[in-house]
Amino acid sequence: MATYYLSIFTLLQLILPIVLGIFVFVFVVKTMKKFEKRAEEKLEIERKNILNQQKQLDELTKKVTNIEKILTDIN
Repeated sequence: MATYYLSIFTLLQLILPIVLGIFVFVFVVKTMKKFEKRAEEKLEIERKNILNQQKQLDELTKKVTNIEKILTDIN
């Protein structure tokens, strides 16, 4: 009977590190996916901001062009 408990203990010693390793691997993969998702969301927000800023810059360029045209017409 003592060898039976010893073999179960030995089996647990072999399996436990493998199971813990699998859990750690799964945790790392899930964490990486969360970070990747957040990074993609931030990138999309930045893209929208850049498009908005480009639109504002285009509007300002048109205004400056109109002002320059008015000034040259006055002279």
